[in-house]
Amino acid sequence: MDPYSLLLYIAVILLVGYVFGKIVGLLHLPEISGYILAGLVIGPSMLNLIDHTAIGGLSVILNVVLAVIAYQIGTELWFPKLKKHGVRIVFLTLIHAIGVAVIVFFGTYLLMGELWLALALSALAVATAPAPIMVIIHKLHAKGPLSDTIVPFLGILDITAVLMFGLLSSIAVSLVSGAALDIFNTLLIPLKEVALSVIVGAIFGAGFGIASKLFLCRLTKDDQYTAYLVMALAFITLSVWVAHTYHLSMILIPLITGMVFTNFIGKETFLLQDSAIEHFERPFIILFFTIVGLDMSLGVLRDAGALALLYIFFRVVGVIVANYLGATITGYPATIKKHMGLSLLSQGGVTIGMLIALTTLLPEEEARIIQTVVLSSILFFEIVGPAVFQSTLEKVGEIKPPSGMFSVKDGEKT
Repeated sequence: MDPYSLLLYIAVILLVGYVFGKIVGLLHLPEISGYILAGLVIGPSMLNLIDHTAIGGLSVILNVVLAVIAYQIGTELWFPKLKKHGVRIVFLTLIHAIGVAVIVFFGTYLLMGELWLALALSALAVATAPAPIMVIIHKLHAKGPLSDTIVPFLGILDITAVLMFGLLSSIAVSLVSGAALDIFNTLLIPLKEVALSVIVGAIFGAGFGIASKLFLCRLTKDDQYTAYLVMALAFITLSVWVAHTYHLSMILIPLITGMVFTNFIGKETFLLQDSAIEHFERPFIILFFTIVGLDMSLGVLRDAGALALLYIFFRVVGVIVANYLGATITGYPATIKKHMGLSLLSQGGVTIGMLIALTTLLPEEEARIIQTVVLSSILFFEIVGPAVFQSTLEKVGEIKPPSGMFSVKDGEKT
């Protein structure tokens, strides 16, 4: 594809996405839903203004923006703030992840009778898309028990989802192929990916933190704003390159980079670099979600049939029930018990990455079944999930007017 044609596509995506976002916003729905709908309209599924060839050339933008979101989640994982949650947030995440997988597994297995299919779908059901959640929290300046809990929860869930996917998908592939199951390699491969991603992210975060303490903090405020933006984006894009080149996690490396870095710096520096990233990323958020919409197809809804509806139903039930059970066992307040499950419906980039990895290992017929079912569910969850989350934030009263201030309350960076 002509690289200059790519510029034309980017211009169309930005303009159409922005307009659709504002129209949907007038209906009191998340602008993200408008971006996705814009992509659906101008993509191959409808008007075909941007075809599949062009979409392939835009994929790197998806990875970079997803890495920016992961980095921002990491910067919220400040150790004094995490101490308020203690180990119970880890247990909440584990109970949630296992609960979702178990409910999806038994629901689909009892109704479909295919063990490999139930394992594959349960492996893909656990992950939640962090991008729409983080964008809505930042845009609406949400603050409260739900918002404060869901951000660190997402960081831990990403790690858990990768490990569970590695285990369950390996068993599913072994059942289909008839090969003997190697438990050692089944556990070792995802553990190795997570461990190496964490190590690389920690090195990047420490390097950024040391540079901040030794050099960046000595600059003027105006120069610091630019310097932190440049440094953050350099480490984020480097994370994407390393993850792509060495087959590591494009979520975990920037997430750990942000987590380690944020624990090197003070509140003023946190505000400065967070503001720089947030202002820079806004056009890329439009690009990201509109490109996500481009790659969706109304045809998959027709082809998926009853199995997709079953999968969507059991995942919704699993997310709500597992969260309620986990929050009850770990002693979280009623807001978390009743409302966080509904906030976790979105699926997107992380699940798509797992889906691609799984379909490359399955025979053509089984790969087509999984791809059709999961892509149709992602189409549903990407449109419905953000709207449900925004409605939930409004219901629990956590949407705050922008203050433009940075404060420390109860030992937290806020």
